[in-house]
Amino acid sequence: MTDQRSFARTVIAFSLAVISCCALTFTIMLLAGSPAVQPQRVLDQDALARAVLNDVKTSDDFAKPPTIDDVSCPASVPVEAGREFECNVDGVGDGNSSGHAWVKVKIKDDQGDLSLG
Repeated sequence: MTDQRSFARTVIAFSLAVISCCALTFTIMLLAGSPAVQPQRVLDQDALARAVLNDVKTSDDFAKPPTIDDVSCPASVPVEAGREFECNVDGVGDGNSSGHAWVKVKIKDDQGDLSLG
């Protein structure tokens, strides 16, 4: 009878130790800012469209200056240094101008600074 109680106490003590280790690990991950806990940062679509629009305003490809509604970029672009993508600007063209431009965008750093061109 005492062997059964001793075994039960040992199992309970081991279970409590495992639970304590798991709780400690989870707390450390939260405090350290584990990537699994933090939401992924993405570029602001309006700011991105304005930056692209400012890059093509001087272009001779448009009969009249394009508006922010003419800019289309990929949705939910994660902020990762070195990531490259293209944005499309469709505006009004005439016989001499196409009314279309592609702008290559590169994210320079993890703060979301962009290189356009």
